[in-house]
Amino acid sequence: MAKQAKGRKGKSAAKAGAGSGRKTARTRGARKILMLVGGPFHANEAAGEVLSGLLKAGGKGWDLTVTRDQDALAALPTSGYEAVVLYTTGFREDLTAAREKGLLDFVRAGGALVGVHSAADSFRGSRAYIEMLNAEFQTHPRFQEIPVRIADRDHYLTVRMPDFTIEDELYMLQSHSPARSRVLAETMWQGRRLPLLFVHPYGKGRVAYLALGHDLRAWRHPEFQKLLLRAIEWTVGAEMETRREIGCGLLGYGPAFNMGKTHSSYIDAQAGLRTVAVCDADPARLAAAEKELPGVRTFGTLEKMLKMKDLDLVVNILPHNLHAETCLAALRGGKHVVSEKPFCLTTDEATAMIRAARRAGVMLSVFHNRRWDGDYLAIRDVVARGLLGQVFHIECFIGGYRRPGPWWRSDKTISGGALYDWGAHFTDWILRLVGKRVAQVTGFFHKRWWNHVTNEDQTEAAIRFADGEVANLQVSSLAAAGKPKWRILGTQGSLLEEHGDTKALHVVSHTTGVQFEGDIPIPKSTGWVEYYRNVADHLLMGEPLEVTPEQAREVIAVIETAERSSAEGRSLPLPKEVYGD
Repeated sequence: MAKQAKGRKGKSAAKAGAGSGRKTARTRGARKILMLVGGPFHANEAAGEVLSGLLKAGGKGWDLTVTRDQDALAALPTSGYEAVVLYTTGFREDLTAAREKGLLDFVRAGGALVGVHSAADSFRGSRAYIEMLNAEFQTHPRFQEIPVRIADRDHYLTVRMPDFTIEDELYMLQSHSPARSRVLAETMWQGRRLPLLFVHPYGKGRVAYLALGHDLRAWRHPEFQKLLLRAIEWTVGAEMETRREIGCGLLGYGPAFNMGKTHSSYIDAQAGLRTVAVCDADPARLAAAEKELPGVRTFGTLEKMLKMKDLDLVVNILPHNLHAETCLAALRGGKHVVSEKPFCLTTDEATAMIRAARRAGVMLSVFHNRRWDGDYLAIRDVVARGLLGQVFHIECFIGGYRRPGPWWRSDKTISGGALYDWGAHFTDWILRLVGKRVAQVTGFFHKRWWNHVTNEDQTEAAIRFADGEVANLQVSSLAAAGKPKWRILGTQGSLLEEHGDTKALHVVSHTTGVQFEGDIPIPKSTGWVEYYRNVADHLLMGEPLEVTPEQAREVIAVIETAERSSAEGRSLPLPKEVYGD
C-alpha cells in the first residue's frame, strides 16, 4: 500500500482536486499567498514572477502577492493569507516587535510558512524568528553544481522525487536542531550531511525550509519548482494518507519492442501506480504476460477488462488505427487513458477523445516519452539559456536508404503513414521548442520506389509559425545521402546534432559579443519512467499534466494537414478546433 495525497479515487486531478488535502475552512474563493522579497544578491521580484507563473499553471486557485513591504508581516493574522513565502536577504534588525509578533502569531495559529534559501540569512536579530525557521545562515562555498539526495520519500514533498543535481549556492547552516525538523533532502560536504530541505510544525502551523534558490537558474529547475510548490501545499494542510494504488491495465501485449512489459516496468516503478491487468486478443500473448507479470489478470476483450473493479487507467498499446475507437470505449467507461503515440490518425478522432475525457472527468494523455531524451533536454536548455538568441529556423531529419520491412508499421491503413511514427516524436519536439501557434503547413509526400509496402517512401512537412519561424521535418527511406538530426538557427547562434552515437551538441554562439564555438555534452536521458511519474503526480496530487491531449492533437493536426497539403498542392492552416476547442 502506497502513501499518497488525499483525494477522491478515479477522477482527474483537474476535476477532483486530487491530493489537495486542504483545510476545509480555507478552500472557498481565491487562496491568498504572500511572498516577501528584498535585499541584495538574490532574484527577488524575478523569482516572484516565476512563482506566479507556476501557481497559475498549477490550477489550484492561488492568488500571489509579491511585496517588499515588511509591514505586511505585522498584518498577517488578519490578512486572509493562507501562506507566506519568505525570500529576503539581510534586514538583521528590521523585524520590529510588531512584525515579529504578526509573523509568529500567524504561524502559531495555523498559518503556513515557506522559507527559501536566504530566508535563513534574514532577520537574524530576532532569535524567535530563527527558532521558528530552525535555520540560520553561516557561510557558503563558491557557486557550484550540487548533488541533491532525497533522504526521505515517505512524505508529501518528496514522494516519487528522484535525486538530482542543480547549479546553486550551498548554504551551510547554524542554529539548526535536527531533532526539531524532518530532513527530506540533503547533500554531502566534506564528509558531512548538509540539510537542503526540512519541515516541522510550529504551534498549529507548519514550516518548510528549502535551502536552494540562489538565482533564476535554480528557480527554473523543474525539481526545485516541484519542491517549492509542494512545500506550499503541505504547509497549508496537504497530507499523505494510505490508499490503494491506481490500477493500470495494458491494452495490447504484442511482442514488438516488448512494449507491454516496458510500460509495466515504468508504471510499477512509481509509488501509487500498479499494473493489474493485460488485454490481448492472442492467447499466446496473454500467456506471455502472465509469465512476465506475475499476479496480473488477463482478458481477451477490452469490454471484459473495463468491468474489472480495481482498474482505473487503461494504457493503449494497440496499432495506431485502433487507438481512437478503443480509447473512446475506455473513456466512456470512466477510465483514465494513456495512449501510445501517435495519439490517433485524424484531428477529428483526437477531438472526439478530448471531449469524451472532459465529459467523463478523467485524464487523457499520450506517451510522448521522448520529451525526456537527453539530446532533446540539452537542446531545450541551450535555447532556454538564450545561447542561440531568438530561434527562427529548425531542420530535422530521420531516415536513410533502406527497404521497409513487411509489417503493420509499413501498412498505411494501419500505421497512418510514414510521418506518424518517428515523425510524431519530432513534430512534438518542434512544437514544444517553438511554443507558438502554427500558421500553416506545407507537405511533400512521395511514393516512388518501395512498392511492396503502402507507406510513403519520403514525407516532408514545412511548418510556419505565427511569428514567421519555420521548421522543416523530413522522414525518408529514400535518402541515400542523409542530413543532421537537428539544425537550429537563431539570431545569435546555431546548433547542430548529427545522427549516430553522438555525445554532444555543436553550438556556435555570439551572445557575449565574442564567438563561442564548441560541443555541449548531452546528458543521459532522465528515463521514460519520468512520464509515468508525472501521471502519478497528476492523478494523486493534482499536479499539472506534462503531456496534455490538446498538445497531442496539435501533433496529429500537423501530420494530417501536411498530407492534405501535399495532395492539394497548397499550404494549409490547421483545423480550427486545434486552437479553439
